[in-house]
Amino acid sequence: MDAGRDASERGKAPEITVNQGEYDLLRISEIRYRRLFEAAQDGVLLVDPLTRKIADANPFMTRLLGYSHAGLVGKEVFEIGLLKDERASQEMFVVLRANGMVRYEDLPLESETGVHHEVEVVANVYDEGGHSIIQFNIRDITVRKQREAHNALLLAEVNHRARNLLAVVQVIAQQTTRHSDQASFVTRLTERIRGLAASQDLLVDSAWRGVGLRELVASQLAHFKDLMGTRVRFEGSPLRLTPAAAQAIGMAVHEMGTNAGKYGALSNGNGRVTISSGLSADGSMFTLSWVEENGPPVVAPTHSGFGRKVIESMVELAVDGTTEIVYAPVAFPGSSRRRPPKFWRLHMPTARTQCHDRCDRTASADCRGRAIDRAQSRRADGGCWLSRFRNSRAIAQCDGHDQARCL
Repeated sequence: MDAGRDASERGKAPEITVNQGEYDLLRISEIRYRRLFEAAQDGVLLVDPLTRKIADANPFMTRLLGYSHAGLVGKEVFEIGLLKDERASQEMFVVLRANGMVRYEDLPLESETGVHHEVEVVANVYDEGGHSIIQFNIRDITVRKQREAHNALLLAEVNHRARNLLAVVQVIAQQTTRHSDQASFVTRLTERIRGLAASQDLLVDSAWRGVGLRELVASQLAHFKDLMGTRVRFEGSPLRLTPAAAQAIGMAVHEMGTNAGKYGALSNGNGRVTISSGLSADGSMFTLSWVEENGPPVVAPTHSGFGRKVIESMVELAVDGTTEIVYAPVAFPGSSRRRPPKFWRLHMPTARTQCHDRCDRTASADCRGRAIDRAQSRRADGGCWLSRFRNSRAIAQCDGHDQARCL
């Protein structure tokens, strides 16, 4: 009997005994692993290396792909869009078997609902009690890639605007030299650059999302701040100008103000200047006017200097507009009213000058991207307004992407 029982017991598999303490440790370890697996904010896939099929997936992965857990289990990784096709999947498994690890810095991944993601993938081969398993860790880097693209766009814009500003300064310096004597050159150049800088400050403060016309006028006429509201008045709609329009109109207003202080309505104690703006009835055109009254007798200039070019041809090219300037009283057609001694008016398309809400948003990368696309398309149309300013004889050449009109 004893011999028979011993033989029977020798044929049985040895029993593995686990005491309560060891069992508790195993249970705690399983709970911790499961908690990490389910709470992870990266996707985790467990894949059988023999069949190449998914054995398990964590909740983040199911949410990322738009599949149910049951819908993921049993599929190969290329079937969920992680690799482009079955051949790429097979090549990856060959590398895994050889190296035990594979890494992809940037892979496209499309969810079941068609949402596009960029992901980083690290796959490792592990041993689970004599059986191999592949763990894929998948990190969604879509937001990071978008930020990188946005930062690259911002850097391109910084470069673009710096080159633009330097080109404008170059033209100002060349033209001021051409139309100034040696004694007045430094003063005139300094004043013009200071006016340009005032416009730039407003654009920087608004993150290049446009400048209010009233603020632009006030910045360019800051040296007349004691006269603002009395002898210098602004009337009109609180429009917001695009960066290109603000730069060109700011230069024009600066020249008008300088001229008024030296020779016009602000050179005496009685003159007045009224700056007004308004939209046409259908809103398609925007008009800016500068009117001087009670100043010294107006005499039309006998030559055309750089200031004249700024308030006429340069600003016209910048905003696709037209200017009108009168240096003596003339009657309005069909009316007994007479225009004041000096009258300047700029007509321009609203679409080219007014910054709308969509371009005012803080997250305006899409809008800026479209602006760059438009800039590139202008190459066939002669490039930027600065390079097409033929009257200056000092043309800052650009490639359609580097100067003021190019934005």
